[in-house]
Amino acid sequence: MRADTKKRQPIMTTQRWIFVIVAVLLIIITTTAIYYKDIKSPRWSDEREAKADAIEAAELTEVDQISKHIWDQVSWFVSGKNADGEQIYVWLPRPVDEETDEETSTQEPEPIVVKASEAEAKKAIRAKFDLAKPEAVVKRMQPGLLGDKPVWEIFYTLKADETHYYYDFYSFTSGAFLNEYKLPAKTEPQ
Repeated sequence: MRADTKKRQPIMTTQRWIFVIVAVLLIIITTTAIYYKDIKSPRWSDEREAKADAIEAAELTEVDQISKHIWDQVSWFVSGKNADGEQIYVWLPRPVDEETDEETSTQEPEPIVVKASEAEAKKAIRAKFDLAKPEAVVKRMQPGLLGDKPVWEIFYTLKADETHYYYDFYSFTSGAFLNEYKLPAKTEPQ
């Protein structure tokens, strides 16, 4: 006769499996959060600095929008309101270290401050652009700097030729057309 013995309990019970799964999920979530923070931290730091500089330069009491623009130099665009409730736009050009292509804090150019009443509205520029180029498909429209002048930058393709991309620049204050750049269809070495 065979002896009656109790069946041995498995090493991994349901509770232990739940504990292992929860622990692995927590480790994944924590490392993802740390990685994301590490990647985004410089951007957040630059945004905070741009916001503080714009508040100081234009005496803003409220900030509505902050965006980074890169063309021939790095600049930050900040829109907000002052104590009188006027809409104010501020461009903060940032010098770039030629060797590292990173923003530097030395010799910062003066901020450019424009009141909304002195600027051409985004809708008016878009209407002017649509009238001049009805076949265009606009991908993005944003304020920026071209040289040292505030501009509206319009990034688009043409319906007939979706392999080329274009940039059109309009003066931020007068709305006058300034320049067009056409990107090549191929950018890889030949």
